[in-house]
Amino acid sequence: MPKVSKVAPVSNAPVKKVVTPVPQRSKASSVVNAVLLGLLGTGVAGNVAWNVANNENIEAQTRSIEMLDGMLGKEKALNQEQSTMVTSLNERIQTLNTELGTRITLDQIVGAITQVTPSTVRVEGPMGLGSGVVVMGERGERFILTNGHVTQHNEFNKGEFRDAVYHIKVYNGTDFNSPIEFDAAPVMLSSGNRAYSDPNEHDLALLYIPPDIRLPDNVTGIKMRDIQAHPLRVGEPVFAVGNPFGERDTVTIGSISHIDRAAEGLNINHHIQTDAAINPGNSGGGLFSIRIENGKPVVELIGINTWGYRGADDIGGSIRVDFIQQVIRDWGVALKS
Repeated sequence: MPKVSKVAPVSNAPVKKVVTPVPQRSKASSVVNAVLLGLLGTGVAGNVAWNVANNENIEAQTRSIEMLDGMLGKEKALNQEQSTMVTSLNERIQTLNTELGTRITLDQIVGAITQVTPSTVRVEGPMGLGSGVVVMGERGERFILTNGHVTQHNEFNKGEFRDAVYHIKVYNGTDFNSPIEFDAAPVMLSSGNRAYSDPNEHDLALLYIPPDIRLPDNVTGIKMRDIQAHPLRVGEPVFAVGNPFGERDTVTIGSISHIDRAAEGLNINHHIQTDAAINPGNSGGGLFSIRIENGKPVVELIGINTWGYRGADDIGGSIRVDFIQQVIRDWGVALKS
């Protein structure tokens, strides 16, 4: 029979309840934990706040950079604009200086008058008087250019062969008391004719100054203007020199009123009309212009004074220089350029 183990009897005595003690946290430990939790919370919140501040700082820096870029762009544009303005201003100053360099001053006009009056002469004959200008030949000859109507039927006949001569007075521009005086004969051409054109044609005459006549040093002859290279302009300042009504070396100043005027009933030339006063006695004298070349004034003959309207104020005319030059070439006379 199987062996059966004895079972201990169940006791009726009351069971003693055993409780395992739980360790108690100290107050110090709780404080530490609270501080740690506080620090942890603060760290999370602080990190969030730092990120927000950092983003705001970046945005501010970005705005500052954008603002600086804008300012630099504006400064660059302003500098470019200022550079353009300076360039434009320099160009305007250069243009103005060029214009000013070509303008005629009163001092230059006075200097020009002083330069040409010694080469203006008085041409006298038994019937009247007129004016003339000294011009130089290519080989050193000295001539007096005047109007044909000044010499027409107005010569003195002198010498064994009753040669035609005209009495010339050179007043040297300022010496009105002791002029240089001599007789000048018409230039004789190779054809045997005089260098003379009828008043109804070109109305010009050329007289020869004898080689033994000593003229003042400042009588250097008059240079004629090349109006192809330097065209005449309406409004250009001019002056006339002559002996109106016998008044010696009289200067009148004006401007060109017209560069191509035909004088009906006079001659076949083209004329310069001017408001520089031209009166009887001015005939044969010069009309002069001043222009600037290389910064210096150049005085040139642009016409021979020939006519004026009676009863009119300052409306006169001069044979234009290109017609004068053509007539002299046709005579076979070479003038110094």
